[in-house]
Amino acid sequence: MENEGKARQQAGSFAADNSKMPEGLIENFTSGYMEKLFYFCLKKTGNPTEAEDLASDIALNIIAALRAKTVPEHFSAWVWRIARNRYSRWADAKRRRQQSVAGVDINDCEEFLPAFPQGQHRAVEEMLVHGEELSLLRRELAFIVADYRQLIVAFYLEDTKAKDIAAALCVPIGTVLSKLSRARKILKEGMSMAREFGTRSYQPEEVDFASSGSQPSGLPWSAVGRKIPKNILLEASNNPSTIQELSVELGIAAPYIEEEVDLLVWATLLKKMGDKYVTDFFILSKECQQEIYAMQRENAAQREKMIEAVAADSLADVRALGIAGEHISDNTIRWWLMVYCIDYYIKNLRGYKVDFPYTRTNGEDWGFIGYEKVSLPENLVMGHCGSGDSARAMFWTYQFNDYGMWQNPKILGDFSSVMLLADVLKNKRKPQELSDAEKDIWRTLDGEVAHVGADGFAVADILVISRGNLKKVEQILTGHPLYAKAMENMQAAFDATVEILKKYNTPLLNEQFMYCASMKILDIRMMLVHGAVESGALEVPEETVRGKVGMWLEVSD
Repeated sequence: MENEGKARQQAGSFAADNSKMPEGLIENFTSGYMEKLFYFCLKKTGNPTEAEDLASDIALNIIAALRAKTVPEHFSAWVWRIARNRYSRWADAKRRRQQSVAGVDINDCEEFLPAFPQGQHRAVEEMLVHGEELSLLRRELAFIVADYRQLIVAFYLEDTKAKDIAAALCVPIGTVLSKLSRARKILKEGMSMAREFGTRSYQPEEVDFASSGSQPSGLPWSAVGRKIPKNILLEASNNPSTIQELSVELGIAAPYIEEEVDLLVWATLLKKMGDKYVTDFFILSKECQQEIYAMQRENAAQREKMIEAVAADSLADVRALGIAGEHISDNTIRWWLMVYCIDYYIKNLRGYKVDFPYTRTNGEDWGFIGYEKVSLPENLVMGHCGSGDSARAMFWTYQFNDYGMWQNPKILGDFSSVMLLADVLKNKRKPQELSDAEKDIWRTLDGEVAHVGADGFAVADILVISRGNLKKVEQILTGHPLYAKAMENMQAAFDATVEILKKYNTPLLNEQFMYCASMKILDIRMMLVHGAVESGALEVPEETVRGKVGMWLEVSD
């Protein structure tokens, strides 16, 4: 399945059920348990921030186990067992922290501080003059990177000898002593600082996303469903940042940031550059979006009038192809025809390329783009979702994120339902003569996208278009006298979009530049819809939730 928009999807085919495979279980977990997990943690902690951190910890442990090919027999019971165990560990750790912070002085610390090797300065011991400085030490341990933090804890707090640490890490003892020296210096510098957390530590920002391409693993959406990863990506967007810098900006201890960053790197959304991390896809700033919107809106009225005229002049010829039954209104056809027209024209633009330029490490080819939260004069989100088998039949729907028309029909994403609908309509099979298994599937379609006619045969309540007829529709649209002028208008908008994006571009993302411009030009589709509704060329259906506008079944000839 593919996305365009805040959950927008563009094309995809679904293979056999993989819900029992690790990838399927990960998708099942992220889509079905994350919200429940948060409220479980909120009930246990009574604190939204602690609940989010605890839920993140539990989720990462579950995903790590699934990625390691763990396939539990009873999935739900397994999830909640891990949740309870991680909560118990969290609660014990919190209790120990509270006990250790209260009333600590330097004498309490001595037993944790072994004698330093000959010739070394007793830097840490000197810093621990009283309990307040012990708290500062703990604070800095929360921000220091894993390599140094583990050495400090092992050597100073767990009383592990340097030679034993070296043996465990399979490195020379000189390396351990050198890193310990460097770690003490970092701690001393940090403890002398007045830490100022970034605004994201108390006011996390939101970001919208759009994607395209095939996403059977659930990525990238499964990696960006919470505030922490979103704000890591926002902070690292065109701003290479270390773990410590991310930790301070978000006000979250480094061990938790490290796990989140590892997940985002694995998901190919962050790229590591030395000891820094940078977002590996475009996140358009508010200013960039506002500038593009103002430009695209300049000639929108002229563009809308031309598309309205093309659709009006073509409607009779398109209906004559037999793509819709008599019970389907002209208005329903126009909703599909106008959007398909501008969509098809966009695909013919010079430079347009919505295919992502490279393959992900897991073999998938999806693209991704982010948008800082911004207030624009209109909602420009439109979905284009599909499921099925591209060789035989595909169910498609446009989703209009306005007028209450963001539709998610049950057939969407259900391979078996698409195949049965195509078979029943194409081969004129009566629903009452289907097998018991087929009847179970039919019941999800009946009243949703089709119904049984008086003669007992299935009747489609959506457009049904063969590949041959779709080509004829496209020939009608490109053969219209206004085609060249409409293309000139849209090409100018596309070229101007490219020029604006160049001002905000980062060299790291040069490969993704035209992909980003191609995704952004899609905003003119919803501008068209708004203009057509305002002019009366399109009428908003009375039943927006159960309406069938924008849906069609594409079948092989």
